[in-house]
Amino acid sequence: MKKIIVLLVILLTYSCENNVKSNTKNTIEITDLQKQQDVDAVKELISKSFQDVFSDLDSTKVLNHYTKDFILLENGVVWNNDSITTYIRERQIGKNEVQRRNKFEFLKTVHNKKTIWIAYNNYAVWVREKDTLGKAHWLESAIAIKENNIWKLEQLHSTVVR
Repeated sequence: MKKIIVLLVILLTYSCENNVKSNTKNTIEITDLQKQQDVDAVKELISKSFQDVFSDLDSTKVLNHYTKDFILLENGVVWNNDSITTYIRERQIGKNEVQRRNKFEFLKTVHNKKTIWIAYNNYAVWVREKDTLGKAHWLESAIAIKENNIWKLEQLHSTVVR
């Protein structure tokens, strides 16, 4: 009987230790400094992705900024990496004549350890030399995830502000 009780105590102790260890792994805390650095990195990612993809019309940089299963929800249309690449390639003709300039006003961020959600205003102005050809304003949100220690955009949601 003593052997059974000793065995049960050993098993319970082992079980409790493993449970504590696995819970510790799942509750790794991120410092405020790391959170701010991550948020800043994602803000920069958003800015750089719009510059590379939609201003410079460089379809080769899509996967630098977006996950493989990325989607953009824009005014009732669902875009993915392939449709964005096609869109960019169709607009490369005459791209040197017109420049798109982007400006972002970040409204709110939420850091959830492995994901960051950001809401922001996106402003674009198209110019040719000194002439302004058009302006646009979107209200957008982004979801970024960390892939191989690099933040990438997994989803954008965009609505035109009239």
